[in-house]
Amino acid sequence: MIEIKPRKRGPKPDPKERPALVVWAMRLWMLSGALLIALGVLGIVDQSVNVGLEFGPLALGVLVVVLGVAYLLLGAKTYRGELQWRSSLSALTCVVVAMLLPLTIGFQSSGLAVVLACAVVGLAGSLLAYRPQSDKWFNCVLNGDCEPALTTNTDDAE
Repeated sequence: MIEIKPRKRGPKPDPKERPALVVWAMRLWMLSGALLIALGVLGIVDQSVNVGLEFGPLALGVLVVVLGVAYLLLGAKTYRGELQWRSSLSALTCVVVAMLLPLTIGFQSSGLAVVLACAVVGLAGSLLAYRPQSDKWFNCVLNGDCEPALTTNTDDAE
């Protein structure tokens, strides 16, 4: 039988030593997520009252709400210093902006332009999270003070 060992978690950065850029990245991610949720809800309400229950516009509103919730959840995990979530959120913001840009231009939609602007706010947060000072904090090399690594496997010597 194959034995699977539990994974080790690396050291986490000290939350007390957050640089200002990390705090601003978090604020921009949360602001972007909140704006996307508000725009999605506003779009759902507007489409259901004015147009009726058509699937396309309602599905777009639901997708924008889900995207905003994902920004909020991933941003909260990233703010606690978990490196893999920073990468996931940064990739998500890049993909969303890259997909919304041609859609906004192609459909010439002012609603999509506002969603794109809110997504660019999140992209700005991702850019701040990868600045050298922020990157050092996320990689635990700012002051060398990191919380100790959480080890779940006690018998490493084999």
